[in-house]
Amino acid sequence: MEKRILAILDSEEKYAYGLTEYMSEKPVLPFRIHMFTDKERFISYSKGEDIECLLVTENLYNQQIDELDIPHIIILSETGKVINQTLLHVNKYQSVEYIFREILQYFSEYDNSSSRQFRLSRKKMKVIGVYTPLGRCLQTTFSITLGQLLSKRGKTLYLNFERYSGLSKMMRREFNSDISDLMYYFECAKEKLTLRIESIVENVNGMDFIPPAQIYQSLAGIKGEQWLDLMGEIEKCTDYEYLILDLTDGVLDLWDILRFCDVVYTISRKDPLALAKIEQYEKALHDADYKDVLSKTQKYGFPQFHDLPYDFDELTKTELAIFVKDKILPNLLKEEE
Repeated sequence: MEKRILAILDSEEKYAYGLTEYMSEKPVLPFRIHMFTDKERFISYSKGEDIECLLVTENLYNQQIDELDIPHIIILSETGKVINQTLLHVNKYQSVEYIFREILQYFSEYDNSSSRQFRLSRKKMKVIGVYTPLGRCLQTTFSITLGQLLSKRGKTLYLNFERYSGLSKMMRREFNSDISDLMYYFECAKEKLTLRIESIVENVNGMDFIPPAQIYQSLAGIKGEQWLDLMGEIEKCTDYEYLILDLTDGVLDLWDILRFCDVVYTISRKDPLALAKIEQYEKALHDADYKDVLSKTQKYGFPQFHDLPYDFDELTKTELAIFVKDKILPNLLKEEE
């Protein structure tokens, strides 16, 4: 099916070109992008074409534009004023990334046409679980380091299931949406998952991630089968090659999710209490007939690292990154080959 038309109308040629170029490189957007800097030329064009959406700068929007009967009009606001209460206003002078996200969020909520995408890559998405029954053992730091290193080889998505991840403060960012929002919208409109992911996803040093839940109770009732359904759809409608799950005991049906993974990394320590906890966990898996989880689990004990930074953009330059490159990646990539 031919893509619908999204038009950009802005008299600032450099700005319009930059926005058009950025959006045209995003295959998830279900539109062909057409740029105009002259209003009369745009109006003439619109009389012969069905335009689904128009992004128009505030100083060019008027009644003449409003009468063109375009289903979706979005105002690129320059002054902050609301010039039409019924239309979405987007701050023109924020980054093109945030403008793009606001457009995706708008369409994932208000556009009723199907926007489901299908996987272009022939490569199966590799699901990597990271879980240990031990606390304070660098599980999240390891997961993010692994994800950033893998992102240099293929598109990687990281999901964090901690109760209190602290990632917002550690990354010095405010997240407007999180993984609980993704699950909510997925349950409501599975066919729009691609748009919803693109409108929520963040990136750190090349690795994509969905912000973890700000209020963990919002995940409390989500069953394992729902998570598995979501992950299956992520594989169907995105081109992620790696999905990293940073898992905790708070996830319902944890062992079923571990069973879904292609490989599971469990961090261990050599002290007696840690060894006892690991042994109890492994025995429980064995007795509950989850021996297949054990067979795909790789256990690693970390040496003492001295240079772990607070800035997550620097993780690939650390001793931990060297450990991952030497001990983890060779086996992981060998399995793919």
